[in-house]
Amino acid sequence: MKKEFLAKAGQTYSKRWLQRPGRLSGRVWAFNCWLLVLWLSGCAEEPAPLFTTVDPGQSGVHFSNDLHYTEEYNPYTYRNFYNGGGVALGDINNDGLLDIYFSGNLVSNKLYLNKGNLQFEDITEQAGVACAGVWSSGVNMVDINGDGWLDLYVCKAGKPEGANRHNELFINQGDLTFVEQSKAYGLDITGLSIQSAFFDYDLDGDLDCYLLNNSLRSVGGFDMKEGLRDIYDPEGNKLLENQGGKFVDVTRKAGIYSSSVGYGLGITLADFNWDGWPDIFLSNDFFEKDYLYFNNQDGTFTERVDSSFTSLSMGSMGADACDLDNDLLPEIFVTEMSPRAADRKKTKTTYENWDKYQLAVTKGYHHQFARNVLHKNLDGGQFVELGRLAGIESSDWSWSALIQDFDNDGLRDIFISNGIRSDLLDKDYLNYMANDTRIQAMIDEDEDVLKKLIDIMPSGPVNNAIFKNNGQLNFTYQSQAWGLDAPTFSNGSAYGDLDNDGDLELVINNVDQAASIYRNNSDPKVARSIAISLQYRGANRQAIGAKVLIYADTLQSMFEYYPAKGFQSCSAAPLFFGLGQRELLDSLIVIWPNGEASVRTRVPANQSLTISYEESERRAGTAPFKPGQTALLQPAQDAFSFTHQETGLNFFDQERMLLSMPGRKGPAIAVADVNQDRVKDVFIGGGKNQESVLFLSGNGGYTAQYGFSDTRRSEVTAAEFFDSDRDGDLDLYVAHGGKGFSIYAPELHDALYLNDGAGVFTRSGEGLRFPYPISTGDIAIADLTNDGLPDIVLGEAMKTNGFGLPGNCFIFINDGNNQFSLLESELCKELGMITAVEIADINTDGWADILLAGQYMPATILFNEKGAFQRPEQRLILTDTEGLWNCIEKADLDDDGDPDFVLGNLGQNNFFRDGLTVFVHDFDGNGTIEQIACQATAEGHFPVHDIDELYSQMPILKKAFRTYREFSQAPLEALVPEEQLQKALQLHLKESRSLILWNEAGRLVPVALPRDVQYSTVNAILAGDFNQDGIQDLLLGGNDYKYKPQFGRQDASLGWVCYGEKSKGDIIFADCRSLDISGQIRAIESINQHQIVIGINDGEIKVYEY
Repeated sequence: MKKEFLAKAGQTYSKRWLQRPGRLSGRVWAFNCWLLVLWLSGCAEEPAPLFTTVDPGQSGVHFSNDLHYTEEYNPYTYRNFYNGGGVALGDINNDGLLDIYFSGNLVSNKLYLNKGNLQFEDITEQAGVACAGVWSSGVNMVDINGDGWLDLYVCKAGKPEGANRHNELFINQGDLTFVEQSKAYGLDITGLSIQSAFFDYDLDGDLDCYLLNNSLRSVGGFDMKEGLRDIYDPEGNKLLENQGGKFVDVTRKAGIYSSSVGYGLGITLADFNWDGWPDIFLSNDFFEKDYLYFNNQDGTFTERVDSSFTSLSMGSMGADACDLDNDLLPEIFVTEMSPRAADRKKTKTTYENWDKYQLAVTKGYHHQFARNVLHKNLDGGQFVELGRLAGIESSDWSWSALIQDFDNDGLRDIFISNGIRSDLLDKDYLNYMANDTRIQAMIDEDEDVLKKLIDIMPSGPVNNAIFKNNGQLNFTYQSQAWGLDAPTFSNGSAYGDLDNDGDLELVINNVDQAASIYRNNSDPKVARSIAISLQYRGANRQAIGAKVLIYADTLQSMFEYYPAKGFQSCSAAPLFFGLGQRELLDSLIVIWPNGEASVRTRVPANQSLTISYEESERRAGTAPFKPGQTALLQPAQDAFSFTHQETGLNFFDQERMLLSMPGRKGPAIAVADVNQDRVKDVFIGGGKNQESVLFLSGNGGYTAQYGFSDTRRSEVTAAEFFDSDRDGDLDLYVAHGGKGFSIYAPELHDALYLNDGAGVFTRSGEGLRFPYPISTGDIAIADLTNDGLPDIVLGEAMKTNGFGLPGNCFIFINDGNNQFSLLESELCKELGMITAVEIADINTDGWADILLAGQYMPATILFNEKGAFQRPEQRLILTDTEGLWNCIEKADLDDDGDPDFVLGNLGQNNFFRDGLTVFVHDFDGNGTIEQIACQATAEGHFPVHDIDELYSQMPILKKAFRTYREFSQAPLEALVPEEQLQKALQLHLKESRSLILWNEAGRLVPVALPRDVQYSTVNAILAGDFNQDGIQDLLLGGNDYKYKPQFGRQDASLGWVCYGEKSKGDIIFADCRSLDISGQIRAIESINQHQIVIGINDGEIKVYEY
């Protein structure tokens, strides 16, 4: 069409324009040329997506893992019937081209020889590697004997009997044929083997083997008991040591679990703590927790998943480990079965209730949640879970996980294979089609029950998922944009540069569909790369376990070579790095398995490089850092001891619509010199039914003083020392609150304790007079009226008879003689659920103002007008700051003479990061307030609750929907009458980030704290110059464990120090480092010079020095 247009343009118009030159014709010519260019650009073809499918007719790869159930093999007789097969990539004939090996379940395996140009030849029969008639699962390509040729190891599963049922090892003869020799090597093992991983765990120069086996026992046959993983099962996982070419079982000797609860689906290897020795991560399906084995460097391992991880995925599937944020530490990504679409979540995913979840934790099964997880490596083996922050927590029923740089921009992306041929966990299927009543009816009707049950299982292919890495562990879902939108039932997958053009192709094993090969269409002129083949020595010619580090301009990156990865698959391809537009590596460092290093400098991009151990100069390798070397805080010696005790009440039983348990503010900590010895003393508030304590300094230590038993039944939420009666010593105000009290409970009354001057406190009979008992969220004390007397401001955190109803701000003016009067003001009413209060002269007019924040509440300023808070104009709401605020810290961070503020919020690593609307009302008219939390879409507000939660809280709704699917499609507007919604109070979550409010001449400007701080909630903040450079720094602590299991707890903070530094005239806090303090931090206070105290909810108080 373009040629036709150009021809006509030349024949019809050019003659006339050329024959009549001049000023006008020149303008016409230019104008028409512009039109022509515009038309041509509009007709230009859309650029090809990153990946395009290679048709089987072109590639010659016709493998299809067809599964046709039989009476012997079906989802009810064989638990792993739909787990699918694996795929291995590697160069079996050393011609520089990657070949493909697929495992089949009810079909034979297939080996395809790469002929170039993405064309392959089926050489299975010639090679002798079909494994016909046996269920194959995981496949591996490994040079097991060090002869320079890749061999094949095939795991077997399915029914326990039959010929060649054992795992098979095919030794490469170098002529495209293989000989099965598993028995000679001691690898002819029979079981439910899932995958093998070959590595040199003892660094003796040869390759050992970890064999991942799935339990033979039914999942339903176990009770939630402690210690099941300690009971040895000969069919369990195995660690096999290579002893002179023969593999010997050393499982129990090495400290590896081999039990009947090992439902392993993924094995991942890496040197997680950079000690030079390979460690092991195993992802376990069903109720068993995952395992993390650290290598003890003596032939044994120590399993440390409990101390190393904050959260795990529930039904862990495949996994991969790689440096995702270019800090040279390997992260771990694990897939699960959580759908991306909200409607599929409601029909496919079942969540544990709070009591069952807690039982599993107490029995030793860790904190497991039904979602993908990303374990961020903080400091060489200490991880925090950031899947929700990264936006990769859901991908559907997922299997394989592959981490690599698929768009060659220098950042590694994540590919996930998805699909289940028949979904036997669909809620409608389980509840309405395959329930006991229906099955009995089928039996009564003499139907073929098994066939009927399988035939009516829901089945629908879904597309695979790929997430683009944008940096800072921020990912974008790119499946459609990158051409991976074909619906499939995919399982095993592998990557490699099949056509040697400098980018990575994907090969995927599908059920009941032809295997997928995706060509990568990256432009090597724009997105450069480098591929590195390593040649090591002895029996580990592949250099398995080697690390490669590259440095190019601002890019640094690390990759460890362990070919077995993902799910039942292997990528025995060269090591690969995307470089973006960089043309040159400044340096490339190979750290060989024995710890020696080879260095090359000024290495050009866009090449395939081979590095030989024998031919390279070598020197002693060193890790780029040492774990723990940046620690700021050290435990203080001779400090006091106190363990906070939180109430064990399950508020979810009382109010089933709550997203998390409110309250739990303690321990409150107040610090001051109360006995006038010039050393600070420490008050720590107790939980409900726990007495508070005052630690008085003296004789170089602290003495505990218990004089607060009168409020033992209360829960302390805030405390502050101040001179209430103007006698020259400091008195103590103790605020009470929490959820577990009635609206009339006397335990909610706050307490004022007067100091006798020696640190002995007596409760005042006067105190503050409230109009009703309130649940206090926070207090602040300062002179609001400029009369020299301290006044008190309190925030009401919640109404005890209805979570979500707004509370008031109470301002008590000090009238002298220890008398306080409540300032009546409409300005202070129904502001929200106030959890944080601060007093400061924000606009520098000489009068102290009030800053408030709270749950689903915007940051709100009450400006002081000469001691009055009356006019509506005195209240300023910061736009779009509705958050789940926890705390406020006041400090002049930029040293400009006015106060700035740091506000602790929910963070971005959570289910609700995209916003939330909560409708609060008595929807069923039973006198109880309900809270229906929704996420807004163009079609309406969709509840985030399960239908069972809604029904249990509001039985009146039980007839609203017949199926889970109907409910999943219905917005709240279809569930609740319009008049009810109109009456409901709407709460909003618009801002989840913790912020700094920079004070610019009385105007507060919000700026987000660094991304590290957004890993979890921030509940406590302390400003100070901790590195003594003259610039204020920040200590921050957080976490909140009391979220429902479907949302997951907030646990990814180990405390942070963020160092302030000057940058272009501003103060920034870009350098944040973990404090390595676990728990739910609720308070951070400075005690004395270079000493701080940290309060941990339901945990032990920590005292540190710096």
